[in-house]
Amino acid sequence: MIHIHFDALLRTEAFVERVETRLTDATRFWTDFLAPFIWDEIDDIFDSEGNGRWAGLDPLYAARKGVTHPGKGILEREGSYRDAATHPNRPGSIAEYSAQELVLGVSGGYFESRFGANYPALHEEGNDETNLSARPVYELIAAGERFEERVGQLGDKYLQEEIAAAERGNR
Repeated sequence: MIHIHFDALLRTEAFVERVETRLTDATRFWTDFLAPFIWDEIDDIFDSEGNGRWAGLDPLYAARKGVTHPGKGILEREGSYRDAATHPNRPGSIAEYSAQELVLGVSGGYFESRFGANYPALHEEGNDETNLSARPVYELIAAGERFEERVGQLGDKYLQEEIAAAERGNR
């Protein structure tokens, strides 16, 4: 008599299904891993004034700013741009998460209504006509191998946690 037990196969199929179910919604990856990493990167960009890539301020403007906004770096006065770019619940911040997509940024409309211009976009792109140097923030996040390496590490950690949760039988 031959006995065939499909228990291991059935458990494997159930496990694969749990993993698959968990991985169809990446919202937790966005909120718990990638968004905080990106906000930290943006903070570093502001702290380092563009990782040394931003043009310095015009000397006259720098002197005036030193009096009116002492201690504030390039692209900072009141901190509105930096706050919006690094904190999901601050005015002007855009932070949207779905199962398959993450959208982070700042609202140009907010800055236009509050300050009369889309201040972040003007600085991100620069303007030769007004002698405004480009001082990119978002472009610098993905520059270099560090970003790709770190996102890969975060992805690995997320996958390990999701697989462990599936092993525990969590959906």
